Amino acid sequence: MEDFPGITQAMSPHPSERTWPKLHKISFALLRKLYPERVGEIGNRLLEFKRTFGKPDEEIFEELTYCILTVQSSARSAEEAVIRLKRNDLLLRGSAKDVERCLRGVRFARTKANRIIKARRLFSSGNEIRIKARLPADPQSARRFLAHEVEGIGYKEASHFLRNIGYRGLAILDRHVLKGLVDLRVIKEVPKSMSESKYLAIEKLYVGLAERLGIAPEALDLLLWSARTGEVLK
Repeated sequence: MEDFPGITQAMSPHPSERTWPKLHKISFALLRKLYPERVGEIGNRLLEFKRTFGKPDEEIFEELTYCILTVQSSARSAEEAVIRLKRNDLLLRGSAKDVERCLRGVRFARTKANRIIKARRLFSSGNEIRIKARLPADPQSARRFLAHEVEGIGYKEASHFLRNIGYRGLAILDRHVLKGLVDLRVIKEVPKSMSESKYLAIEKLYVGLAERLGIAPEALDLLLWSARTGEVLK
């Protein structure tokens, strides 16, 4: 496996929301070319995630809702649904039917609406939402808690949520990342199913790859995602 050159670049204060052509095959040579071009965008996004943890718990719940909605749906449709829920003041107060009406474009809208309501109840304390106080500081422990306690959240979704609120060192093993790992011959094929033990085994390989390349695991995720999709999204 080839070493990846370390790169340092100052980050601009706001993400530029740039887009690039979608690529269908990932190689070490390609990553070496793409990282200098996208390191500023990736760094901005990671800084944005780090700042999120300092926001009110209501905004943390928005991120959890977003990650519940992304299961078998696009990131864009999930993001648009969260915006509609906020605009209609339904994220923290709406019934399951009210929430479902805002989930246009999201697959399994009824199931996910019920999961959002259950997550809201799980983290409710009186009239408030309290998530941050319930989360262990250790990333692995926080992920295990979420995957076991929040309906509709598995290891991938828990990793996604935690990364989006500033936790580090976890792999978000979605289809884009897994296909990249196949291209790079880190794994032989994309698994048809993902048990907890299989997730952790592939994550260990992924983190080892990130260390060898000299990139933080959360930065490598965004690099692989942007190579496949042409965007550095959350």
